[in-house]
Amino acid sequence: MGDATAPALRFRLLGPVQLEAEDERVTFSGKQGALLAALLLHAGRVVSTQRLAEAIWGDPLPSGSASRVRMLVSEVRRACAALGADVIETQRPGYVLKLGAARLDVACFQSQVSLAREAGHTEEALARYDEALSWWQGAPLAGVTGSFAEAQADWLDGLRLDALEERLGVLLSLGRSTEVVTEARALTREAPFRERLHGRLMRALYGSGRRSEALEVYRRFRDRLVDELGLEPTSELQRLQQWIIKAEASPQRPETYLPVPSQLPAAPASFTNRNAELRELDRQLGGDGVGIAVISGPGGIGKTWLALHWAHTRRDRYPDGQLYVNLRGFDDPEEPVPPGTALRHFLGALGVPPTVVPEEQEAQAALYRSVLADRRLLVVLDNARDSAQVTPLIPGRPGCTVLVTSRNRLVSLHATHSARLLEVGAFSDEEARRMLSHHVGPETLAADPASVAVLLEHSHGLPLALAVLAARASAHADFPLAVLAQELRDPATRLDALQTGDPGAGLRAVFDSSYAALDEAAGRLFLLLGTAPGPEIGLPAAAALAGLPPAETRALIGVLETANLVRQLSPGRYWTHDLVRLYAAERAEADLPGETRRQALVRLLETYTALAFTADRALFPHRPGIPAPPRHREIPGFADASAALAWFETELPCLLAAQHLAAELGLDAVAWQLAWGLNTFLVRRSYTRERLACWKIAMAAADRLDDPHTSAVVHWHTGYAHAAAGHLDEATTHLDRALELFEKEQDRSRLAQVHHTIGWVWSVRGQPRRGLCHARTALRLQREAGDTVWEANALSAVGWIRLQLGEYEAAREACEQALTLFRRHHDCAGEAATLDSLGKLAFLQGAYERALEYYGHCLDLRKGTGNAFQSADTLVALGDAHHALGNTAEARTAWQDALALYDSQHRRAEAGQVREKLSHG
Repeated sequence: MGDATAPALRFRLLGPVQLEAEDERVTFSGKQGALLAALLLHAGRVVSTQRLAEAIWGDPLPSGSASRVRMLVSEVRRACAALGADVIETQRPGYVLKLGAARLDVACFQSQVSLAREAGHTEEALARYDEALSWWQGAPLAGVTGSFAEAQADWLDGLRLDALEERLGVLLSLGRSTEVVTEARALTREAPFRERLHGRLMRALYGSGRRSEALEVYRRFRDRLVDELGLEPTSELQRLQQWIIKAEASPQRPETYLPVPSQLPAAPASFTNRNAELRELDRQLGGDGVGIAVISGPGGIGKTWLALHWAHTRRDRYPDGQLYVNLRGFDDPEEPVPPGTALRHFLGALGVPPTVVPEEQEAQAALYRSVLADRRLLVVLDNARDSAQVTPLIPGRPGCTVLVTSRNRLVSLHATHSARLLEVGAFSDEEARRMLSHHVGPETLAADPASVAVLLEHSHGLPLALAVLAARASAHADFPLAVLAQELRDPATRLDALQTGDPGAGLRAVFDSSYAALDEAAGRLFLLLGTAPGPEIGLPAAAALAGLPPAETRALIGVLETANLVRQLSPGRYWTHDLVRLYAAERAEADLPGETRRQALVRLLETYTALAFTADRALFPHRPGIPAPPRHREIPGFADASAALAWFETELPCLLAAQHLAAELGLDAVAWQLAWGLNTFLVRRSYTRERLACWKIAMAAADRLDDPHTSAVVHWHTGYAHAAAGHLDEATTHLDRALELFEKEQDRSRLAQVHHTIGWVWSVRGQPRRGLCHARTALRLQREAGDTVWEANALSAVGWIRLQLGEYEAAREACEQALTLFRRHHDCAGEAATLDSLGKLAFLQGAYERALEYYGHCLDLRKGTGNAFQSADTLVALGDAHHALGNTAEARTAWQDALALYDSQHRRAEAGQVREKLSHG
């Protein structure tokens, strides 16, 4: 994709779903088209396998939908790769499509529409709308069926009609009424219920001197609306009809008796993106009542720019004017603008003499509501602190719209005034790139893509951060972007790089005001959250960090959530924007004593370790334990293995970061215990790289602890991790050292387990006879120790190795003994391993039906324990057995499921072997 000689790639959704590269084109239809459309419409964001399945099949989902999604992803990847587009990446819990240098017609269309809106009612705007509409090549998502495709096609077609209506508005402003009449008549046949479109046609006819035709358009539209939908036209269209009846010289505005305020600050000159938010505001504020929308989000996210852009581009909806006030809710925590001050300001703008304005705030609010009665006016309340500051400024009668911005969510306004809530988030990478390009020019970005990538990575989509970077780049246009990139790479200077030089305008100033608005307890938790490792945190971990009960911690996080400093991703799981977290960590270092920070982190790390031990026990109840870490509070349990697996999946980034932090803080016991707690999960999910990294950290910690038994355990697992990664020489070195240490410690049970592991390693190295010696030693030691569960494991290993040696009857005998013991102790993982060996034995002896039975039961058990790594191997064997029986369709399904797992686990050799089977099977 980065090769300058590579063909230009274009994805199309505004017509058939296609990928184009110069003169080559591939069209996607059916389920492939639905999958690619879902990924393209969420480009740059992870789409879960579940959501993709819903997009492809709808409800109810077919059985095995996850496997089918993986198969479709492989098919679409291959088709895209044929044209040089390697854009779909696997990323838990699904997939992400990264456009890179490729273009998406929807994004190009929306970009041109945004530029057209910024250009106002000018010839340039007209040219931009024409350029935007040229991207359309027919009905959107043509060839793709299903409820998802239909809904998205309707949405996309709505975007086209919006653009066409806005273009007609520009033509009207330019005095080209005749063109509007011709184009609008054709469009009204296509979209018979679009009210704004009919209004454009009425204005164009009226402007062309065709008053009676304009009124006939209204009559027919109203009849259709009443007959088919039981609705009346909105008051705005009704007023337009009345103005035309009265033959007003200008139907744009009714007769007014009070001044028409126009208080909006200048529209942001370089506004980009936010098309989805603008559409949502249109939807929320499209009724006849007192429409109230609250735009909330953290400081620097672009709430005011969004509000002002929407207000300016929709001014024609409010012929009686626009009121604006900055309530300064966060400029100074002690001095937000009182509602009474705002009311006096508004009443003066509406022509009410100061001598008439009452002293009491309640009376002022009543007068304000009276003045606004029966008027259509927009009220923008910027930077509100809370609902109490906003409520007196809400009009009392239909016709007016109130647009509020606040760092707090103001949920109570929804309860008391049915306000619509719109939470604004960070830009995607593509949106952030577009904003930078708009400011500094595409040539500057193209000249240094590596530095641009750093700017995008560390601004984290925060519009204020991007604006600061753009301003600094523009101020020193002769400086390379690499200068800014270098400042951003270092966390110690990152916030400095996002300062403008104006003390009140940088990122720190914005975050300072949000922090200052918190009470002491919420502020302390906010700072502590900045010190926590990992991108997210769960409630038990946050409570440990705070040293508070979970209920009290939840309440404090609720305060931070209301202030948009923390976002709750799912119940009891919280996320903080990277730059906000960096600021919190910086303030924590300045405002909290070092010992307070350390104690909080020790509590957190020990809690993570205790939780990992508890979850590991749910996954592997028969695993020999090690001394448990200290517990500062009650640790929640896990209902079953599935719950433990889900917890590990969610917490993995935090647990890995926690282990690194433990090593940095000198908490060596925690560092190696975390590796122990994670091990079962990492094995079953085939996270080989992460497993090896964990045990390397644990090895360094064990060396510092200088405890022989700890060192022996860590050498054992480090060797096992190296073996799984294919580093067999390193594995043998560590495992031999573990044997030596356990022999000195006279720990016969662990000694047996190391022999077990070494037996497997020698078998992998192609020396099963040597491996059998170690497996038999493990069996002898486990029998002497009286540990029947691990005796079963040793028997299973003996049976597997004898199978490799061709000693089939001895293999069967050992495996059947192992199976009896595993089932007695309800050890599902061990039972699955033994069934796998018995399945292979049956297959080798030509008993394919019996092999299917063994493999099927084995696969069920491995799925139940979350063992994705070995499930892939079992699926291959299952497919082989089906193939031997002539069950071609069943064989291909099993192999395709195995291939999807191998691809997700980056097991290229195994994946290649399965592709070979599929090509010949």
